[in-house]
Amino acid sequence: MTTADVDTRTPTNVRETRGFWRVLLAIVLPIPWLAKGIQYIVLAPASGNSADQIKDWTQDRVYSWVQWLDVLFVVLVVPSIITMALVSRRSAPRLATAAAIVMGGGFLMVLPLNIGGDPLVWVAARQGYDPTMTGKFIDALREDPRVGLGGLGFITAITIGSVLIGLALWKSRAVPAWAAALVGLGGLTHPFLSFEHHIHGTGLVVLAIGCAAVSTALLKMSNEEYDLPPLAHGQTCTARPNRWKPFPSRTSVHLSANSGDRTH
Repeated sequence: MTTADVDTRTPTNVRETRGFWRVLLAIVLPIPWLAKGIQYIVLAPASGNSADQIKDWTQDRVYSWVQWLDVLFVVLVVPSIITMALVSRRSAPRLATAAAIVMGGGFLMVLPLNIGGDPLVWVAARQGYDPTMTGKFIDALREDPRVGLGGLGFITAITIGSVLIGLALWKSRAVPAWAAALVGLGGLTHPFLSFEHHIHGTGLVVLAIGCAAVSTALLKMSNEEYDLPPLAHGQTCTARPNRWKPFPSRTSVHLSANSGDRTH
């Protein structure tokens, strides 16, 4: 007898939504990486102090539309990471979990800690604030240790995290090996950002291509492969009491698989 009896049939009185979520997540998956890659290709990182950047952006209005690419990245990057973890979790649960924590946690870290940056420069340029005084204020914010901590989280997520999620996808065999390689290697171009932003932007576009292959695999999945069916109102999963073992031995798993319902 197995440790939990779960009816994989969808209750007739519950609306089936797994297909909707599969399609939605498949659409979302590559968008943040493509948006961020285009942003890095189009917009060169700031060189010099914030005062010079404010003066440059007073004439250059590229950020007026590039900022919305950054919004897409911030809003959709965590759902994208979770989706890749979901695709790879069944055959590579530990790698998928590690990747979700490192990658998702790193990007979430930068959100509350990135208190100084391009948005402040853009506001100063658009409102006509004094570049010298405002630039000193923005530079002081950028030197705050919390901003450095957020930057460290971002770098860790986009380099180490992308490698981990690429390895999880490769080990799970849920996607072709080339797609897992694109996801894993795309983020490693981040060190080039300091002197050649086009390379890093191209790397994220490559990562987005790998994500598109993951989206294709997700669309080809059946609902049963994607997730368990929804429970009807008042229905619960009937679990049989058993001693919980977080890391069962291969021998016990093999015996359980072969014995089937004859196990007492």
